[in-house]
Amino acid sequence: MKVIKIDENGSVLIDTKKGFNVWVDVWENENDILADWNKYIFFHHCAEDMEIKAFQENIANYEICSGLAIDYYIMNKK
Repeated sequence: MKVIKIDENGSVLIDTKKGFNVWVDVWENENDILADWNKYIFFHHCAEDMEIKAFQENIANYEICSGLAIDYYIMNKK
C-alpha cells in the first residue's frame, strides 16, 4: 500500500494495490493525532463498495492505512 495524496482537509488517499483506493481522515485533537476511515456508507448493490467494506473491516488493513496516513499527515502538515 502507498499514499497517493493528501487533501486540504487532512484526508489521505491510499492505493490499496487491490484495484481500489481508500480515504483515511486524519485530524488533531489536543496533543493527539487521530485517524479513521472516510467511507462509512456502502451500497450493497455495488461490488466495489462491498470490497472496500470488507477491506475496512480487517483490523490489519486499518493499522497499516492509518499508520501511513498519520505519517504522511505529519510530514505534510502546514
